[in-house]
Amino acid sequence: MRRENVKGHLAALAAACLFGLMSPVCKVAMSSGALDGPALASLRVCGSACMFWAISCVVPGQRVRRRDWPALVAMSLCGMALNQFLYVTGIQYTSPTNGCVIGTSTPIMALLLSALFLRMRITWRRGVGVALACSGALVLLLGSACGTGGHLKGDAMCLCSQMAAACYFVFFGRLIRRYRVITLMKWLFTISAVAVLPIFGPHLAHVSWAALQPTEWLSCAYVVCIGTFVCYLLLNAGQSRLAPPVVAAYNYVQPLIAAAAGILWGVDALSWQKVAAIMLIAAGVWLVSRPNTPPPHLPSSRHP
Repeated sequence: MRRENVKGHLAALAAACLFGLMSPVCKVAMSSGALDGPALASLRVCGSACMFWAISCVVPGQRVRRRDWPALVAMSLCGMALNQFLYVTGIQYTSPTNGCVIGTSTPIMALLLSALFLRMRITWRRGVGVALACSGALVLLLGSACGTGGHLKGDAMCLCSQMAAACYFVFFGRLIRRYRVITLMKWLFTISAVAVLPIFGPHLAHVSWAALQPTEWLSCAYVVCIGTFVCYLLLNAGQSRLAPPVVAAYNYVQPLIAAAAGILWGVDALSWQKVAAIMLIAAGVWLVSRPNTPPPHLPSSRHP
């Protein structure tokens, strides 16, 4: 195996593991109730914007075309504001494993959107993959409705967040490929911060920061610095060296990491519904993401 391929595999694996920890870490950050979902999501967006601006000062700059600004604003509202706020707030209500399992469904939703709006043909293999993934999501939602470790409201919010992420990849694929990751991320997070702070800023203002426990402070730092900033850089490093289906394969690690960490930290419990959902959604995503099946814009990660 070439050295560059090894680096790509290590970067993709590290990104998957760190992304997998995001849902249980978010749960820990909100465990005392001093910090709610909108406040944590606001902190994530604003903190990440600052970090990407800081690193942009030491890397070659890239100018954004004037005609691309309207699309950039739409990308930010769809891929950052809606995706980030719905997912983090959803985690406040549901279990970490549920949130992470639903998070791996982005390629399925991207495929369905491509078929509906871009007239992409769905082969029998893709159709089976979609059916399996939908069955897994249904098992998870029914389990939450029956009170087995999740919450229907939180699961629905996580599901909507992945639909927003799928829209980001499907409708703005050309723009994603046109700009470097640092340029794109700094503007997407900045626009998102400007858009959401007037709405969710009061949540941040009412947080009793002195009441936060050390574990909650560390969790907030992880969400901003590791789970967002470092993960995006690692994911970009993996995608630049490996084929999209290879990077997508590492998504299957995320629910395992989330379930193990959630159980270990006492913020989650495993059930047969979750195991069945993990297996069904993983099988569906595998069929959809197999080589020669995904379109060029099909995402290889669950977060934009």
